[in-house]
Parts: sequence; structure tokens; C-alpha cells
Amino acid sequence: NVQRTLERLGNLMGVIQRALGDYLEKQRSDFSRFYFLGDDDLLEIIGNSGEPGKVLGHIGKMFAGMASARIDSTAAQSEDLVARLDAMVSKDGEVVPLESPIDVTPKHAVKEWLRQLEDGMHTTLATLLQRAVEESTSIAVATNTDEGKNGFVDWSTKYPAQIMILATLINWSMGVDAALHEGVGKCDAALRSVLSGIEGKLQIMAESVLLDLPNDTRKKFEQLITELVHQRNVTRSLIDDGVSDPRDFRWLYHLRYNYDPAAPKLTEKLQISLSNSSFYYGFEYLGIGERLVQTPLTDRCYLTLTQALRFRMGGNPFGPAGTGKTESVKALGAQLGRFVVVMNCE
Repeated sequence: NVQRTLERLGNLMGVIQRALGDYLEKQRSDFSRFYFLGDDDLLEIIGNSGEPGKVLGHIGKMFAGMASARIDSTAAQSEDLVARLDAMVSKDGEVVPLESPIDVTPKHAVKEWLRQLEDGMHTTLATLLQRAVEESTSIAVATNTDEGKNGFVDWSTKYPAQIMILATLINWSMGVDAALHEGVGKCDAALRSVLSGIEGKLQIMAESVLLDLPNDTRKKFEQLITELVHQRNVTRSLIDDGVSDPRDFRWLYHLRYNYDPAAPKLTEKLQISLSNSSFYYGFEYLGIGERLVQTPLTDRCYLTLTQALRFRMGGNPFGPAGTGKTESVKALGAQLGRFVVVMNCE
């Protein structure tokens, strides 16, 4: 009866595989970031839910900029506590302490504490941004005084790269918006004041990167320079074109960051607009990473893709290989604080 036994075992194997597939599908529908993992990785995570050390090796596949999470070694291990996660660690080695540490207990399913980590990431970044915006408005960057220079450098070093650049974007965007609301007579002088502030910050950063800096700080400052150069170019073009109305398309054509401290929900205080479409910032932790230099072509690409998003449609950059289509889409995702997944569908 060997053949019959093999057939029965084969059928049993099929039933087991289907049941396992259904089980993994249910886990993925409960925590959607599991969709970015293969079956083998997901099985390993579920099998080691009580050992965060083994699960953290797969974090990089589920989160855009997080390579791991730091386990607090000072937390006393007990029957009720397996581990305490107290910080996010990026691929570049940047460490961002979580606003409230996450306790992993034997009762916790792996998807539960991973969901807590996801929520903790959003809350931590939103809280840090709130502090950074408050502090940046109180720092008067007097570029010709040492105190002003040191204040700006200290502020830039204090916050994660993503938050520091976001706060700079908010200051510039809301500053330009306020200048354009001044009206025809005063608008030019107000815009020139914004421009001189940007040039002052650029001067400070240009001097800072010549010093002997830690690798991650140097990367942060280089990214800030890239961003400030773009802000300077846009502000100059607004002055040269004589733009004096906040509804002028030459201003609406750019990504505008509007921060509302009075918004009831912490993660909905920052809104990003381009033309007539607006989005809430996603607060996905992105680490330090690389920053794309923005050109007029990038701006056109952003305009098209944000309009597609607004109408709930697809967008498709088109052109020869190696011209930066994928990088432009990833850069827009980073600007909106979203997780961008790249798939090769050959």
C-alpha cells in the first residue's frame, strides 16, 4: 500500500500548506507590514515572538529607515518582562530614543508589540517635530554673531536629520507664505528678509562642514545644505518674478509645509500642499539616508504625482534607464514622510 499511503500523505501535505498559507495571510491582514516579508521570514518572526532579539533582525524589511530597535540593557528581566525597547536605530547608526519605551511581555503576540513600535515611531517623531519647530522659532539666527551661529549649529545637531530638515522647511515655507500675504508694497522686502536668513544659515553650514565632524553629523549638515540651496533658489525666483500673491501658481507649484500647533491630533499638525492637493505628513522614520537635489524637472514630476494621488490614480514617470525616475518617486515619498516600496516586476 505504499502508493496509496504516499497519495494520502501528499493530500495531507497540501491541506497543511493551504492552512499555513491562510494563517500567514491572516497575520498579514492583522499587521500590514508583514506583507513585505517572505513566508520563511514571517514564520521565523512568529516562532520567535518571545525573543525580540531574533525578530529585530527583520525590522529593516518592514520599516523604511529603521535597521533595528535598541533593547534597554538596564531593564530588569522578569517573568512579566522579556525586553524593553527604548530607541530606534537607523541604517546609518542614528539613534532616536522613543518617547515612551515598549515593554515586550510573554503575553504579547509579536504583531502587538510591532504595532506599538510603529505607533511609538509616529508619536516620537511628531513630538520631536513640535519641539524642534518651537525651538527654531525662538532661535534668532543672527549670522554675524557667534552666539547666533552656535545656537543654530547646536539646534541642528540636537535633533534627528529628518526632523531638523522638516523644521527648516516649515520655517521657510511659512515665512514665504507670510511674506506673500504682506501685499504688493511690502512683499519684496519681506521676501528679501527670508532670503537673507537662508543665506545666513547656508554660510553657517558651509563653515561647519569644513570642521572635523562625526560621520552622521556631517551627513546631516550636507543634506541641510542641499535643502537650503533649493530654498534659496525658489525664494530668488519668486523675487525675480515679482510674485506678490500667495495664490500665485509660481508659489503654489512648490511643496509647501504648513504647521498648525493648534491641531487636535499630534500626527496631523503638519500638512504638505502642492498646487491644490494637500496631505498629512506620514511620520515614517527615514534615518539619515541620501537626499536628492531638486531641479525644475523634479518639481514637475512632484506636481504630476501629487495630482495623481489627489485623484486616487496611478502616476508613472517615463524615460530612459538611469535618469532618476525611481529616485524621484522615493524622494517625493520621503518629503511626505511615507514608506516607499520598490518592486521589480520583470
